[in-house]
Amino acid sequence: MVVKVLVVDDSPLIRQLIVDALERDPEVQVVGTAENGKQAIEQAAALRPHVITMDVDMPVMDGLTAAERIMADYPTPILVLTADPRNQAPELTHRALAVGALALRVKPAVESEMANLAREVKLLATIRVIRHVRGVKKTTSSPSNPALPAIAPQAPFTASALGVICVASSTGGPQVVQKLLAELPADFPVPIAIVQHINAAFSESLVGWLATSSKLKVKVAKEGDLLAPGTVLLAPAEAHLLISRGKVSVQPGLARDGHLPSGTLLLDSAAKSYARRAVGVILTGMGNDGVDGLAAIRAAGGKTLAQSQESSVVFGMPGAAIARGIVDHVVNGDDLASTLIKLARGQDVVRV
Repeated sequence: MVVKVLVVDDSPLIRQLIVDALERDPEVQVVGTAENGKQAIEQAAALRPHVITMDVDMPVMDGLTAAERIMADYPTPILVLTADPRNQAPELTHRALAVGALALRVKPAVESEMANLAREVKLLATIRVIRHVRGVKKTTSSPSNPALPAIAPQAPFTASALGVICVASSTGGPQVVQKLLAELPADFPVPIAIVQHINAAFSESLVGWLATSSKLKVKVAKEGDLLAPGTVLLAPAEAHLLISRGKVSVQPGLARDGHLPSGTLLLDSAAKSYARRAVGVILTGMGNDGVDGLAAIRAAGGKTLAQSQESSVVFGMPGAAIARGIVDHVVNGDDLASTLIKLARGQDVVRV
């Protein structure tokens, strides 16, 4: 299959560089270009590409507005490209993912990055995306019809038999992780460690977005950080996050199964340190990262969860875990927080 791509960027030079980079791969064909968001919408309707590369700052209509409209009317995998995310608004990651973009990366500047761009475009073309309702959902409330919280208030936590919750997440995962952390109570008694695959340039803004929407303390893990209740530690960009005796270790190194950080190494270290007190969670994503680590937690007597197919953007990682027979609970992404709350309280959760 030849992957048909629409390239959107307001710079003629950058457009041509991207086109040249993509078309070096015989399995990629650039079927059109656009210089602003309005043209992008028109081209998406006319050409129906398999993937769209989308610039952010453009005249007439910006890229994120265009992405939102495309995902509402002509759902297409969208790769957001930006020259320097550190100079963008801090909410760039949140906004791009919220409107339906599948991935974010810095515009390629060197030959190796050009090759990676074509490879990522081909991967995104394999993902079946869904229609996004246009516009931000707003919740209205009145004295007679108050807005209901996603999870009903419960008695305060005292302690938990669980020692740690470890999450491996990839494409489509940030939105699930954000909802999970937003719904956990401030006194949630189990420390959480997360490997989220995302382009390194966007990791800082991702953590900022997660932190602002959570009652827990969310931070990038540093060497020697304690695994404390109420704390969420995310693996830093381009380093593995490991667990050892109530602390974490941040270790540079080689990728495991193509991933740095590796979900498998995190989950495997949790199995060794916490055994039956460990909980492993695999969320949406391509490939099989985390599966071997989840198997280690299952073998050690811990609890294992995987995101359901209907709620996953990409069912690769959770599907591989389920197929291997190592998953105790298959959970819809919307129900992940309530399920972990039950497990932390020692309550029964239906096994699947």
